[in-house]
Amino acid sequence: MKVGVIMFYDDKIKKYGDINSIINKKYCEKYNFEFILFNEKKYKNRHSAWERLPLLLDNISNFNYLIWIDADAFFYNDANNIVDIINNHINVNFIFSNDLGNKNINTGFFIVKNSQYSIDFLTTWAYDENLYKNNPYPYWWDQGVLVDMFNKNILNIKENSIQIEYGVLQHFYENDKLENTYIYHLAGRSSDKRYEASKKYLDKLMDIS
Repeated sequence: MKVGVIMFYDDKIKKYGDINSIINKKYCEKYNFEFILFNEKKYKNRHSAWERLPLLLDNISNFNYLIWIDADAFFYNDANNIVDIINNHINVNFIFSNDLGNKNINTGFFIVKNSQYSIDFLTTWAYDENLYKNNPYPYWWDQGVLVDMFNKNILNIKENSIQIEYGVLQHFYENDKLENTYIYHLAGRSSDKRYEASKKYLDKLMDIS
């Protein structure tokens, strides 16, 4: 199974993005995944959070599965192989992680299968202007559009995806980590807090190495 892990960040968040790219690349090397990093924006007038979608579309044909991870998130190096999650849900096209409280999806980390369905869904999510203009949760950017699409079951996304309970794939705070959580996602934190937490983990990782 060929798996790619994609990150994007620009100079605005380079301070912690560089650290997390090092951590995530080490996890990829451990399990023989291809690590893919982009720094140049494709959208001219959308928030940087939207960049994940054209990047996934540009690269999906080269892999069986692509994994998106935000620049303020990193894999725990001692986490299990994420392919275990894929193999447990081999019949769906998207593997999503629930947000804190399990009410909505959080797009800071998700897995997508290379399929025509996935390409069609990503294309609609990325480029449908009506969905973009009528986003009921504009402060969530692309995540708001996805939640809207999920609530309306556009393109039968509910039948083509699974939502995994918060804490299994990712957690946001130190005290809500489960024993085998894969990702520490520093969502909602200041740039300095993200940098400090990521640097602390990288230093620990380097000491172990």
